[in-house]
Amino acid sequence: MDKIRPTKRLGDDLYRALSSMIENSEIAEGSRLPAETELAERFGVSRPTVRETLARLRDEGLIASRRGSGSYVQARPLSSSKMARQTFQDVDSFEQIKQCYEFRKAVEGEAAFLAARALNDLSLAELNQAVVLLDQSIAARAVGAEADFNFHLTVAKASRNSWFVSAMEAMRGQIQVTIEIARRLSLNKSNVHVLSVQAEHIAIFDAIKLKDGTAARELMREHLDRTCNRIFRGSTT
Repeated sequence: MDKIRPTKRLGDDLYRALSSMIENSEIAEGSRLPAETELAERFGVSRPTVRETLARLRDEGLIASRRGSGSYVQARPLSSSKMARQTFQDVDSFEQIKQCYEFRKAVEGEAAFLAARALNDLSLAELNQAVVLLDQSIAARAVGAEADFNFHLTVAKASRNSWFVSAMEAMRGQIQVTIEIARRLSLNKSNVHVLSVQAEHIAIFDAIKLKDGTAARELMREHLDRTCNRIFRGSTT
């Protein structure tokens, strides 16, 4: 390995070099890193800089230290963005849009059911605010894709089950693509149509507020089914 030229941010340079070598398997999983003195000499940095960098790598789960033995490379956990890209396909076709909505109906329908069952004052306030933000988007004649996604994510959070939230976050990019398409199409229609779509969100909110899990589930599934139909058939129902 060539020495890194000294810069004002030696720790960052060393961190990037070591993390890149670990990710590219230049230093194999389970292998012991060179001693601090060797790293300092090889990279042209001080031992305190090496220690700070190793601490950063430990904090991120890249390495683990063993008392009296040194630092060893660990299997790196996938970041949420990488996990999302590997777990869910990109929405790049009509078929993918349909499959995205089918999956959302299964996941979000149950999230709405659990949200109604687990409702507390904080979740109710957050859901109410999510509806208000959607109302504001409509009043401003904005696309409102972010506000729309926020409503659905808030329902998932209200379920008080982190798996639903993780699924929504992992699919954020794919879901927002479909929401963007649906809401842009709605903007080309009458205000009555736009308000009817918002009425579906409000109905879901009302069912959760009443702690009617069965109704909340069905209303969420119907809303997603109708949204998909609006994209493909221009249906207003």
